[in-house]
Amino acid sequence: MIKILLICCCCLPLKHLLVTSAYGNRIHPITRARQFHRGIDLRAKHDTVYAIASGQAQIGYNNRSGIYVSITDGPLTCIYGHLSICLLGHGQVTAGEPIAITGATGLVTGEHLHLAINYQDRAIDPIKFLYQTIIQHEQQLQTTDRTNR
Repeated sequence: MIKILLICCCCLPLKHLLVTSAYGNRIHPITRARQFHRGIDLRAKHDTVYAIASGQAQIGYNNRSGIYVSITDGPLTCIYGHLSICLLGHGQVTAGEPIAITGATGLVTGEHLHLAINYQDRAIDPIKFLYQTIIQHEQQLQTTDRTNR
């Protein structure tokens, strides 16, 4: 049981997950425009952000996402937005590695982490991705435990 929890923690973006705005259609809290939310917002306050997947990291800024980190590995890109501080530079990142501190940069009503995931340049629901990742890790652990007996 402890092994499963340790493995799962390495693929979650924050130590505690509370979704404050889900993936899908919504009314934007600032612009009041109806739009498709291409990620999820997670409650956070000066929390460490962890890479949910390994890949090449790039740091950027725009008026909407504020300070963000984008990590790409082949067809998969994970984007972490509204950050206050980046803990890395451009280059290779390993899943579970601390990459940033949450913040309130960009177009926001308050501090949180915006997590978006694209697969082959198409947005996918981060909750479904995280769930699948946890299930795959659990299955790998069970297979390893069976072969080590």
